[in-house]
Amino acid sequence: MAHEEINAQQNEHLEDLVDGQQWEGLRHGLTDKDPADIADFIEGLEDEADRAAVFRLLPQEVAADVLSELQVNFSEDVLDNLASHEIADLAELMAPDDSADMLDSLDDAKSAEVLAAMEPAERGEVLPLLSYAEDSAGHIMTPEICQVPPGYTVEQTRRLFASAESTTDPILFVYVADPIDGRLLGLVTLRDLFVGDANVKMGTLCNRDYIYVTSDEDQQEVARKFRKYDIWVMPVVDENHRLIGRITVDDIVDVIHEEADEDLAHLIGAPDIETEEDAPLMIARQRLPWLMITMFAGLLNSVIIKYMINTTGAGTIAIFIPAILAMGGNTGMQSSSIAIRGIALGMQKYNRLKQIVVRELRVGVIMGGCCGLLTGVVVATVLALTGADTGAVSHTALAISVGCAMGNAMVFASAFGSITPIIMHRLGVDPAIASGPFVTTSNDLSASCIYFLTCVVVIGIFPG
Repeated sequence: MAHEEINAQQNEHLEDLVDGQQWEGLRHGLTDKDPADIADFIEGLEDEADRAAVFRLLPQEVAADVLSELQVNFSEDVLDNLASHEIADLAELMAPDDSADMLDSLDDAKSAEVLAAMEPAERGEVLPLLSYAEDSAGHIMTPEICQVPPGYTVEQTRRLFASAESTTDPILFVYVADPIDGRLLGLVTLRDLFVGDANVKMGTLCNRDYIYVTSDEDQQEVARKFRKYDIWVMPVVDENHRLIGRITVDDIVDVIHEEADEDLAHLIGAPDIETEEDAPLMIARQRLPWLMITMFAGLLNSVIIKYMINTTGAGTIAIFIPAILAMGGNTGMQSSSIAIRGIALGMQKYNRLKQIVVRELRVGVIMGGCCGLLTGVVVATVLALTGADTGAVSHTALAISVGCAMGNAMVFASAFGSITPIIMHRLGVDPAIASGPFVTTSNDLSASCIYFLTCVVVIGIFPG
């Protein structure tokens, strides 16, 4: 049986223990699980209080690893229930770059309290990382390095390496740096270190033709170098070429994930992907500006159609169809993209996907209500100012019909767009391939039906 299937079965059992508040049994059940799997289990819990309770059951060393694996919005839920000194204890056990990321997610006051509570040595490692720009190489690097002067022999370096404290990230290279100014001279692989002549100087053995990045380089450029040169770790130097840290491939995987989210957010007009926002109201606030642009462009298109074709009478109803279809299509595409992303990130569990559907539906209701109301007001105003001939259909009835249809179409598109990829996935069909055309076509058909049915009902209530 695959690891994912075993893990899913274990998580179902653990969820039953959480529901029954059997904390001792839950503590035992979490003992042998990988921190990444524990993080996935915590993220799958619907109640914030349950997440915090499960996290508190973990030993400190495990809790620190789990905190590094949690998505930002879920780690915030956990950290909100911890005192500053408790967070400081966890930060001291984390890799410096992970500690810096965690501190960045806190508000300034709480972050300052946590830093003040940390031991001076650990605080001294984290503080420099916080001074770098968020998307720079310096921000994602770790200062944990194995560095020796060029005069060291291989034997001396081996003894130093054997007695050195273990680091949170594996050591793959020993860096050779000038003992006076700290300039990076070269690097030695572990293989060369342990098969080389014991009396050879490290300055002679080191490879001086190496790939490096500067601390102010953009993380996207760093990721490009990792991909181009197929390397696992890269040294980071300052403007004077002094060695200050290293970046490992696990950090680059996170960078690639962030950049992909950023591109997706820009593509579908959903900034909440980037910010990892989870509250429906906040998500709606972030998406609405982009949808408003689409809405006004669609309504402007309707005005152009009206005067280009010189539509009069009841035929004026038809000119608003493109605007309603566009809004339904954009909203549905946002929701389906969010659901597909969730499936791609391994959110296979029913309750994780259910959270996405429920959240998208709530977001759709908020956005549909706002856009529908605003559309109705705009249409009523334009019709009144232009005195457009709508025949037997009153201006009021038409404005209400367009506004209600716009809102309802967006709500339907949000629900349908998020559910469809999940159904496709359950049927064994790639949701990324099938959902796009299916969601687009279905939303167009449903938006048209919603609009005309709304017109029939509203016009019956408000006859011309």
